[in-house]
Parts: sequence; structure tokens; C-alpha cells
Amino acid sequence: MPDRDQKQFDPTPRRLQKAREEGNVFRSQETSAVLLLLGGLLTLALSLPYAYGLMRQFTARTLMSAPFYPLTSGSVIGALQEALMVLGRLLVPFFALLLVIAFGVNVWQTGWHPTLKPLLPKPERISPLRGLQRLFSSRGLFNVLKALLKIAIVGPIAFLVIYRHLPEILELHTHSLEAILQATGLWMLQLAAYTLGALLLLSAADFAYEKWKYRQDLKMTAQEVKDEHRETEGDPMVKSRRLKKARELARRRRLDHAVLRSDVVITNPTHYAVALRYDPSEAPAPRVLAKGIRKRALRIRALALEHGIPVVEDPPLARALYHNVPEEQEIPEELYLAVATILAEIYRQRGQQPPGAGSR
Repeated sequence: MPDRDQKQFDPTPRRLQKAREEGNVFRSQETSAVLLLLGGLLTLALSLPYAYGLMRQFTARTLMSAPFYPLTSGSVIGALQEALMVLGRLLVPFFALLLVIAFGVNVWQTGWHPTLKPLLPKPERISPLRGLQRLFSSRGLFNVLKALLKIAIVGPIAFLVIYRHLPEILELHTHSLEAILQATGLWMLQLAAYTLGALLLLSAADFAYEKWKYRQDLKMTAQEVKDEHRETEGDPMVKSRRLKKARELARRRRLDHAVLRSDVVITNPTHYAVALRYDPSEAPAPRVLAKGIRKRALRIRALALEHGIPVVEDPPLARALYHNVPEEQEIPEELYLAVATILAEIYRQRGQQPPGAGSR
């Protein structure tokens, strides 16, 4: 009981999906039975004229041809074969339609979830102790109550219908066979309709109970919710480390790209490193593409040396750029001269003109 009391959380979509995969789906047997009975009655009511005509033709043909055929084993077998053919024409479509109705009702209730897992043998299904537990469980008691209610419903309804038509029943022997079949068929349909109406109310109650019981059985404890979240989303610690690693890789890729686009790297020489780029078509003044201290500074310096980007040691300028200019921002006017001097020397060594010099 304590374990049941702890199951206070509604089942999650993942738990419902796993239950369906195991073959544990919501289904109201009373609803299936009543809808199947309703479909069968409608089919029977619609097919009665056809069935009556077919049986009448077969009976008339058999009786009229009987005097002309000798009673031999061959004629008896032939008559039985013809009777089976007629019976097949009547019953095969009827039961085929019932099969389609039963399949449709179950798919409507449970959805389309084909699985063979419910057919696998399980020890608890043959355990006498488990059987007794199921018998005296709330579901077992509810099933017993349903059976008693069905007896209490069908019995009085059958009695009232028969009692109502009792005078007509006593006079049936005075009518023709066709009239007798029509009257008894009508009474049976009335009995079935009244019974079906009462059973529909019972099936509605069963549907609501089974729906509630299904979700109650699948409710989860706090620990189960946590475990499922860990399975679907991953362990929080592992996920945090994974996200941290992804952010580090993203920052490293951005840093690498920024350094490779730079014109010069100003260093301290090791504690500070600032990558600068000057392109008049992008900005009127040089911009800081990347900057860093300690390990990040060493990374910027190593990338610059690896790809042939000039590295200039100027501690005051490196510190000033690092502390005063954010990344992707232009340098302030007070640093124009110091930066311009470094860039001009780099362009001179390369034998190039400073960007924009040719247009002046």
C-alpha cells in the first residue's frame, strides 16, 4: 500500500507509449461487447428479409422436388451439400461483418498498436496466488458487480417483454408460418433493443471505470519520474558537462576563425593577446576580432604563428586594447597612432600599401 500511495503523478507520454508497446492498452470489454451486439443486431435486422427469402426458396424447392428423387445415400448427401451452401450464403457474410465490427471497435478503443508481447508466456498468469489477488482486487469485484447487474437487467426485461406479448404468443398456432416468423422476429428485436439500451448504460459506466483504472495503474512515483527524465534527457551532470564541452568547442571555433581573419596580433608577450583587423570596407578604424589572457592568449599567439600572421610584442598597447575594447568593436581614437604605426610597418615589410592608400 505505501508504494501505491507514492504513485501520485500522472503517467507521462513516454510511460503511456511504453505501456502500449508492451500490449498494455486501455480497453473496455463491456463497450466492445455492446457495440458488437449492436452491430450484430443491425446486421441481422437488415438481412432478415434476404435470409427469409433464401430459406423459403430452399425449403420450397426441396419439398417440391422430394417426391421425384429416391431416398439414397447420394441424394441425402446432395441435399446436405445444398443445405450447407445455403447456410454458408447466410452465415459467412454475417460473421465476416461481425469480425470487421469487432476489429474496428477494438482499434477505436486502443488504436493501432500491433504487438505479440501479450502472447508471450508469463509466470504470474499461471500463479494461483496472483489469480486469487486478481479475483479479490478492485477490478475483480467490479467485474462481479457487472455480471450481477447484467443478470438483474436482462432477466426483468425478458420477463416484461414476454409477459406483454403473452396473449399473442398463445395464439401463434392459429397463424401462418410467415406470420409466426415475422411476429417472433419482431419480439426478439424488441427484447434485444431494450436489453441493448440498458447494457449501453452499463458499458458507459464500465468505460469510465476502465479509463480511470488504466491511468491509476500507470501512475508514477517521484523516483520513476526522475528516472524517466534522466533516461530521456540524460543525467543532469553528464548533460551539463556535454553542454560545457560544446560551448568550449564553439568558442574555440569562433576564436580560430577570428584569428585567421586578423592582420596582426598584439601581445604582452604571453599574458595578453589581441587580434586586430583593418579593412576600410568593413569599418573606418581597426577592430578587435579576438582577445584573451593566459591560456586563451597563448592559443591566439600559437594560431597566429602557425598561419603566418604577424605577432608584435607591445605590452602597454596589448593591455590597453584588452581592457578598453570589446571584441568586434573599433579601437578608440587615442590608440589610432600606436596601431597605425604597427600596421604601417607590417605593410612595409610585406611590400604592400595600407588599405585605402591608393584612393587618396
